[in-house]
Amino acid sequence: MEDHKGKFKVGKVDDFAKTKGWFFGHFAQEPLLQSDDVEVAWQDTSNKKVSPRDKHLHTKSVEINIVVSGKIDLTINGEQFSLQKGDFYVIWPETIVANVETSEDTTIIVVRSPSVNDKVNL
Repeated sequence: MEDHKGKFKVGKVDDFAKTKGWFFGHFAQEPLLQSDDVEVAWQDTSNKKVSPRDKHLHTKSVEINIVVSGKIDLTINGEQFSLQKGDFYVIWPETIVANVETSEDTTIIVVRSPSVNDKVNL
């Protein structure tokens, strides 16, 4: 982080559609967007249907999801939730997320810390 002092990056989240909206984290190609501390995504998740492939947990990271627009229905540790604009959910390690479904025009901001590849599909 020392070598980034006084530097900045301005961009468009649309430029990161190929990475599902993930633009900041350990995986970033651009040096000013690389970090092992945190990762951030702006995601258009519109019209997502429930899929068994979505059931997962993270082993080491905390994930914060903020609903910017639309509606998300999901299951967290077996409990169903319906979230809309202005709502958020925080997933700590070993928490199971499943049955994710969204309405049209659904956008979320996702923040995970630390930035590690710890997702386990169940």
